[in-house]
Amino acid sequence: MSSYLGNLASFDYKINEWEVFHSKLTQFIKLNKISDDSQSAVLLTHLSDDSYRLIRNLVHPKKLEACSYTELVEVLNQHFTPKRSTFADRAKFYEASRSDGESIEEWAARLRGLAVYCDFGAELDTLLRDRFVLGFRAGPERDKLFECDSKTLTFGQALEVAQKTACARQARVVVKEEPVFRVGEQRKAGHGQAQAKPSRSEDRSRVMQRCSVCGLRSHSADKCRFRNLKCRSCGGGHLVKMCKNKSNVHNIGAQSEGCAQDPLAGRDCRECDLFNMRFPN
Repeated sequence: MSSYLGNLASFDYKINEWEVFHSKLTQFIKLNKISDDSQSAVLLTHLSDDSYRLIRNLVHPKKLEACSYTELVEVLNQHFTPKRSTFADRAKFYEASRSDGESIEEWAARLRGLAVYCDFGAELDTLLRDRFVLGFRAGPERDKLFECDSKTLTFGQALEVAQKTACARQARVVVKEEPVFRVGEQRKAGHGQAQAKPSRSEDRSRVMQRCSVCGLRSHSADKCRFRNLKCRSCGGGHLVKMCKNKSNVHNIGAQSEGCAQDPLAGRDCRECDLFNMRFPN
C-alpha cells in the first residue's frame, strides 16, 4: 500500500494534457515533501508505457537514470508545449462571444482561459471586462451592463451585475408562467353563487348560435325556459315560431298566440316580445 498522501494518476500523452499533469505532479511532490533525488523517480514511475518510451527517446543518447527531475521536465515542456502566436491567441479572445445555452459563469471562465496566453499584462482586467460585456447578445443583461460606468466598472463587478440581472429575469418568467384563475360572480334566481367566468370562445359561441326552442341568442337550447312546452303545430319542444313544419307566413301570425298559451312566460314575456310582429288594427 502506498505511503504517499493524495493520489497521482499515471500520465498518458495520448489521453492526458501534460501541463495539467505537471501541475498535479508539482503539488504531489510538495505535499509529500519528496526530496530532489527522488523526484525524477516519482515522475518516471507515473508514466504510461508509451509515455515512458517517448521520454526515453527524447533524452537519447543520455540515459533516463542519469537525468535530473529538472532536465526531464524541461524536455517534456519543450515537446508538449506548442509554439504559440500571441496575435493568434488575442484574435481568439477578441472574437469570443457568449454561446447559446452557456451560463454567465461558464462564459466568464472560458474568457479567462482564452486570455492565458495573450500576455495582456496590467490591462488584463480591463480587457476581460470589455470582452465579457460585449460578448453578450442583445438582452436585459447587456442593457444593464451598458448602463454601468466604464471608468469604474471592474471585471468582477460586471460579472456580478450580469448574474443579478439574469436572476431577476428568470424570476419574472416564473411569475408569468403561474396559472391565473378568474372567478366571476353570477347571481341566479332564488340564490347567488360564484361561478367560473366563461371564456371568450364560449361567449362568442353563444352570440353566434340561436336557441332552437325560442330563437334567442342569449342561451343554448338545453337551458331555454320554454324547452318543456309542446308546439301546437307538431308537438315538439319549442315555440310555434321556431317550428319547421309551419310556413313563414303562418309563423309570423301565430307568434302572439303561441306565447299567450305559455304558462311560464306571463304577460311580461320579453323574449316573445322581441320576436312578435304586431300589425296595426
